[in-house]
Amino acid sequence: MRILVGVFRMVSLLTYSLWVLFVAYTKFQRVDKKEQGRMIKEYNCRILAMAGVKTAYTGSLPKSMLEYGLTEEAPGEIIVSNHISWVDIFSLDSAVASRFVAKAEIANWPIFGKIAQAIGTLFINRSSKRAILQINTDIQEALQRKEVVALFAEGTTTFGNSLLPLKSNFLAPAVKAGAVVQPMVLVYTSEGVPTTKVAFCGDVTLMGSLWNVVTTKDVVATAHFLEPIDTKGLDRHQAGKICEERMREELRRVWGDRFLEHDPNEANALSKAIGHS
Repeated sequence: MRILVGVFRMVSLLTYSLWVLFVAYTKFQRVDKKEQGRMIKEYNCRILAMAGVKTAYTGSLPKSMLEYGLTEEAPGEIIVSNHISWVDIFSLDSAVASRFVAKAEIANWPIFGKIAQAIGTLFINRSSKRAILQINTDIQEALQRKEVVALFAEGTTTFGNSLLPLKSNFLAPAVKAGAVVQPMVLVYTSEGVPTTKVAFCGDVTLMGSLWNVVTTKDVVATAHFLEPIDTKGLDRHQAGKICEERMREELRRVWGDRFLEHDPNEANALSKAIGHS
């Protein structure tokens, strides 16, 4: 039965995504920022529903951010999230329509990569220092347009029950602009219990991860928005440390004794291996 459900969900998901791809290159390009934000939220909510994923969020956010992903005044805000799966972008955007900073490889994904390009995702080659400098400029410009920018500062995915050290260089634009940094953690549950089944991590392929999502029972993606950080008077390292501490504390609370504490030396070595600190 789960196989039949999974096949139906996958076909529905891919069919609807083709329609969204068409809309992303047509109507989406002709409307203002507020309407674009509403369209992004609607798309993400529907795509998750078709995949069998319900959504929820905790925490208090300004109405303008929740409605269309813009702040009332410049600068905008940066949301820093943990990273578990390709589902993360849809899960976060279902609550707050954001400009995502994503690895360059995603642009080459079939269908989803083209949609990401059309809606203004900021792509980065993390192995290039010049690319990091450019992305920071792009983020700063987006903040000045009152946009909400979202990024995964770990630099890679985990199974959700751990947190790698955050790379604070991505917070430099927020600190320079005096923008608020909004830490948050994503937690996926199945039948009410935190699960790692949704993860796109390790040797799991993209299609394998997609299949796991559409066949897992009663999946709920919850975005836990934590206390925002006023970056005025802080440098990027201080902002990053506060952000990481709040995220780690929330993950410990949610996962309990299933939360994995990384060895600091091992975690820092991994962080350096997958990107610049």
